[in-house]
Amino acid sequence: MPANRSRKTINMNRMKTVINITNTQRKLKINQKSVRYIVKNSIEKLYCGSYEIDIIFCSENYIKKLNRLYRNQDKATDVLSFEIKEQVGDIFYIGEIYIAPSTAEKNFIRYRNFWEKDDWVDSDGKEGQDGQEENENPKNRKNYCKKGLGRELALLIIHGILHLFGYAHDEEHKLDLDDPGYDKEMKYMQNFLYKEL
Repeated sequence: MPANRSRKTINMNRMKTVINITNTQRKLKINQKSVRYIVKNSIEKLYCGSYEIDIIFCSENYIKKLNRLYRNQDKATDVLSFEIKEQVGDIFYIGEIYIAPSTAEKNFIRYRNFWEKDDWVDSDGKEGQDGQEENENPKNRKNYCKKGLGRELALLIIHGILHLFGYAHDEEHKLDLDDPGYDKEMKYMQNFLYKEL
């Protein structure tokens, strides 16, 4: 018999997960099952409870407009996160992540080895070409996250989620001059969440 009967237990089956995925761009195909897998597996390591999150795949022009409007930077970026953190009934609305797959694809080609630099992620040496194949099997969804453009999108989703949970680029704790401002804690968490996929 437990000594402390007043301790609440969390019924994981009663928690509600709402992952809204919107794809407004037409340039690249998005594997929504893999996106859900990435989001669910990442958030469950950061938050315990019912939640809702929006993942929006948009054009390069649209993310450029958002970047200009909200960050005063007149250029396209690959990912933007908007914290909402609002309780709606039993569900905690975390926020929105906007990803421009065409920008992500350009960055993937241009900075192919960026994520291996300084151990952001472990490289298995098995880079894929485009990572866009259909992945109905959960094992294949995991593989989708480990190669090619699918890998880049997985890392951007995780990066966006970390921003929603308060992790930020910290100029004071730059790792080196070539690093675009990632602080050590964010780097560690992104690496951890990616390895857990």
